[in-house]
Amino acid sequence: MVSRLAVLESAPVFFSLPEALLRALARRLRRIKVSAGDMVVFQGEPGDTIFVIERGRCRMVIEKPPGIVTVALLSEGDFFGEGAALMNRPQQASVYAQTDCYLLAIDRQVLHTTLAGRDNPALDELRQVADQRFRTFADTSVQATWGLLLQEATVVGVYSPKGGSGGTCISLNLVGAFARRYPGEVLLLDLDFPYSHSALLAGLVPTSCLARVSSVPQESFEEVLLSAVLYHPGGPMILPGALRPEEADEVTPELITKAISVLRKSFTYVVVDLGVTITDSTLALFDLTQHVVVVTAPELSAVKSAADAIDILVQLGTPHDRLSVVLNNRSFKPAVTKTAVERTLKREVDIEIAFDGSRPEQAAVDGAILSLTNPRSEMAKGCEAIAALLDSKHGRPRHKPAEAHVESEGVPAGVGEAG
Repeated sequence: MVSRLAVLESAPVFFSLPEALLRALARRLRRIKVSAGDMVVFQGEPGDTIFVIERGRCRMVIEKPPGIVTVALLSEGDFFGEGAALMNRPQQASVYAQTDCYLLAIDRQVLHTTLAGRDNPALDELRQVADQRFRTFADTSVQATWGLLLQEATVVGVYSPKGGSGGTCISLNLVGAFARRYPGEVLLLDLDFPYSHSALLAGLVPTSCLARVSSVPQESFEEVLLSAVLYHPGGPMILPGALRPEEADEVTPELITKAISVLRKSFTYVVVDLGVTITDSTLALFDLTQHVVVVTAPELSAVKSAADAIDILVQLGTPHDRLSVVLNNRSFKPAVTKTAVERTLKREVDIEIAFDGSRPEQAAVDGAILSLTNPRSEMAKGCEAIAALLDSKHGRPRHKPAEAHVESEGVPAGVGEAG
């Protein structure tokens, strides 16, 4: 009883109710356990229950051709199902559990029995909340659908679940490979927190970052965000997520969604270095990506981490053909064979990058991108293969690939002045 009452008191939709009403509701709640990956409500179906999350996380998605749009990430104290329960509408969205969840269920009869009364405006307030949320989610899904239909930039997430597997190096060289095809139209968003070092590894000195535009007014957000982008002479562009470890907390899921909507209008490919940890921001980004590249090294711990990551991505609804595995050989004699890696991952390795000696480490010291400065290196060849694979799935026919050459000086056509 105490636990249920605490959940209701923390829920934004109920916290203003008098304690007597909260206790009356708490006595009539049903407690439900939902396993990770299970669907709680289905879009388009009728319903008569409001669900309040006591523990765990849920995702709310709307299926709207040509794709599926995530409209909310829900955690403790959040609720859903109010439109069906209060407005007799079909479920606006599907909701499934991202983790094992405990939900408190309040059906329509309990709501009316407990909250109805001339002097109690609670039901009317709940209906207003339901109507406001309905309109907000409808607008969100329409905007996201237009983004898909207009073929805005393809967002590629590079995820390396085990540190030291070379995720940042691959992200940097992948944008270099893309930049040879689309000079001035490719951006790397570095979300490898707490340290975002891609710009420094490319020989650039950042002066701003995504975190520092979090408080910028809406009317100037796009201009300020794009002004923080660093221009590399070889063609790619880089946007650091944060310049200081403490700034990482400013990069919220809402800020990422807002930034991606701007960047998709300005580039052909947006490659995002997701780092090694799964956070709320990472989860939000997974929904905004059209392709996820999982990077692993042929080592036992790295392969096990990659297997777990792939299981999570599949549970999150990532289609099989929108997920690729890259095996990065960081040593001359790998501890695990490619066959063993594939057996553990239960899927084939899409691209294997051969051991490249000390070239990646030396390139980091020199501030160079191998895919631009040394196309014959194994890292460059591997990232060129990744770019070709992604281009075959998401390429824009309206673009004519640029000649494969290395810029010796200056900035390629289509790229603005260096910051």
